[in-house]
Amino acid sequence: MAETTPETSLSGRAVTAAHGAEHLARLIAVLELEPLDVDRYRAVNDPALTPERLFGGLIAAQALLAAQRTVAADFGVHSLHTAFLRTGPADVPLTLVVHRSRDGRSFASRTVTVIQSDQVICTLTASFHADEPSAVSEAVMPMVPGPEEGEWSAPLDADFGPQLGFEHRGRMDKCEGAVVRRYWTRPVGSVPEDPALRACLFTVLTDFWAMLPAVESIGLDPTGPLQSISLDHSVWFHRPVPLDQWLLVEQRSIATVNARGLVFGSVFTADGRTVASVAQEALIRGPRV
Repeated sequence: MAETTPETSLSGRAVTAAHGAEHLARLIAVLELEPLDVDRYRAVNDPALTPERLFGGLIAAQALLAAQRTVAADFGVHSLHTAFLRTGPADVPLTLVVHRSRDGRSFASRTVTVIQSDQVICTLTASFHADEPSAVSEAVMPMVPGPEEGEWSAPLDADFGPQLGFEHRGRMDKCEGAVVRRYWTRPVGSVPEDPALRACLFTVLTDFWAMLPAVESIGLDPTGPLQSISLDHSVWFHRPVPLDQWLLVEQRSIATVNARGLVFGSVFTADGRTVASVAQEALIRGPRV
C-alpha cells in the first residue's frame, strides 16, 4: 500500500470537495419542481446522483417541497411522515399531487402523493407551524470529539458523501447494548438562504445510513449480501436548519424484529442545540441459508 503524505491527502480532499460541490448543485437543481396544474408538480431526477434507483430521502424532499409550495411563507415545516410503497428507476419523472388537508391560524397540514408510471410509490404527510415564543427543553448532545479532531473515520464518504453533495466523518459505537452511529456532516459548498430549500436538503441527509444501526444490531455486514429497504421515514424539525455549519447526527437501533428494524436519530449543532429528531423503519433480510 502506498504511503499517504500530507500533500496527497490534501489533494484527494480537494478532488472530493470539487466532486461534492458539483453534486450539491445537481441536488439543488432536482429540487426545482415544474408546476403542472393546481397543486400538481413534476420532478425530474438526476441518474448521476442516484444511478441505480430513486433515493428515499430525495423523494421525501421533493414531496416536502411540493407541500411547501402550497403553504404561506411564514409557516415552516415542523414534521413529516413518509411511507415508501415501491421503488423506482431514477430516470423516470415523478408526479406530485398535493392535498390541502387543513389551513389553520397556527398550523397547516398537507398530504402529498408521489406517482411514477401511474403507480403510487410514496405518500408524505407534512405539518407546518407559524413561529411562536415558548420555553425551551431539549436533549443533551452526546460528548464526542469535534469533526476536525481526527478521531473519525471516513468510509462513509465513499457512499453518499460526494455523491449527494455532503461530506461526513463518522464511526460506530455500542452504548448499553444498542448499536449507535454518530457522524458529522455538512454540505460541500454554500447553500441558498432559503429555509424551505434547507429543510428539503436536510430531509435528504436524514436518510443517509439511517438503517445501518438496525442492520449491525443483528450482526449483519452492511456491505454483504442482504436486502434492506426503507419502509417509512419521519422527521421532526425543532429549529430552522443551519446548513452553513457542521451538524452531528446520532442514530440508535431500537429494535429489529420480524425482519423490520427501527432506528431513532437526533441531530445537533456543534454548540449543542437540537435541530431535529428522526425515525426510520426498514425491511432487513439477511442472506438465505
